[in-house]
Amino acid sequence: MSLLWEILQFVLRLSFGVSLAMAITNPKHVTSGFFKVHLWVIMGLNVFGGLVVWTVSDEHLPENSERLISQTSLLVLVIANAVLSYVGAVSWLYEKTKPGQWILVVLTALTLATAYQSSVLPTDNAIPHHLILLADIITSGLVVGSVTTAMLLGHWYLNTPTMDLVPLRKLLWLCVIAIALRTLLSGTGTTLTILNTEVTTTWWIFVSLRWMAGLIISLGLIYMTFLTLRVPNTQSATGILYAATIVVFIGELTARVLADNVLYLSL
Repeated sequence: MSLLWEILQFVLRLSFGVSLAMAITNPKHVTSGFFKVHLWVIMGLNVFGGLVVWTVSDEHLPENSERLISQTSLLVLVIANAVLSYVGAVSWLYEKTKPGQWILVVLTALTLATAYQSSVLPTDNAIPHHLILLADIITSGLVVGSVTTAMLLGHWYLNTPTMDLVPLRKLLWLCVIAIALRTLLSGTGTTLTILNTEVTTTWWIFVSLRWMAGLIISLGLIYMTFLTLRVPNTQSATGILYAATIVVFIGELTARVLADNVLYLSL
């Protein structure tokens, strides 16, 4: 599959995860500017996604596989994500909290649907393929989205140091839950691969990188962030979350390289 299409998968999952993390963040403790600015980020991600969808044709897909929907329909979905993100940003700009929250909820569902519909499955796909795919998208999006949003919120405390730390701690717990779910799914995929496939040394190297960076080290950094917030020192916590975001990105991008383009059994 085209490298651009793999990047599209990552971008859409990130959009879903960030939307979800912001949707559960209490606006009573976080200024509206946080939601406004990072809805613009989601808008930018989906504008990039639209360019990818427009560029990559069906000839780049693996043999004996198919899109779930047409290229045109997928382009419409990605554009809708970008437009809705802009509308949401305007709502938060004028501090319309209730509409802004509802837009985040709808955007979460829409970005999840887009990430799912952008996927490629075997032409003879069955219900288990779709369930595995959906679990992969949700857990991957939760990991990259929760860690990234926690880092962005930590950075926002540097601009508004008087904000309550409760929202950041809640996002950290979301990170823990997301990593735990991702570890369960990845462990299942890795085990089945070992049992059913003759793996190589190169495969082991990349799987080790995926597990060390994307799961083990990231969880350790989240724990360090919890400890730092006891001081409390939001500046140091944000620095740790920057590192966590980098290793989570490395882990999930490595997982995209390792994943079977047809079965989507996450590693």
